[in-house]
Amino acid sequence: MKFLKVLKHIGIIAAGVILIIGVPLWCTGYITSLFSDEADVVSGASQIIDQPSGEFVVLINKKLHTNKENLEKWVKYFSGTEGDEILIIFEDISCSVAEGDVTGLNMAESFQSRLGISSTGLNQMEIEQSEASLLVSRADYGKFDVIIMSKEFADAYRLDTAYGSDVEVVELSGEVSK
Repeated sequence: MKFLKVLKHIGIIAAGVILIIGVPLWCTGYITSLFSDEADVVSGASQIIDQPSGEFVVLINKKLHTNKENLEKWVKYFSGTEGDEILIIFEDISCSVAEGDVTGLNMAESFQSRLGISSTGLNQMEIEQSEASLLVSRADYGKFDVIIMSKEFADAYRLDTAYGSDVEVVELSGEVSK
């Protein structure tokens, strides 16, 4: 009889633990992602898009990226100098590209394809397209996270007016190594 009371007590405790810990983990998708074959943020991108050739300018807002270690990793990432080193950056970014800048958009999509996709299907880098003169105006006032623009667009719309101490400028020339 005492054995059944102990077994009942263990059953009640186990059910409580499952309700308190198991149900929230199940709802977040963490448990189902453990048993799926899909890639997660750490395992990497599913298909890498080749980078277009040409010259590009990448602006990173230092006011938003205050962690110097992460900023250095983003600079390495966008400059293509990381080589075979795996960069794990636990930080999401929003990348702005000028409307009509097809090569700039292709470069942004190439960078995006090299970042991981979470179990929810979201990429670490969100790409948004904006009208070019509005984008340069936002850059002048520091209202951006990351901007990728082809050198032709950057010269035509005078993106260099946004260069300052609060902006990290990465210039890419030619096809960057994958």
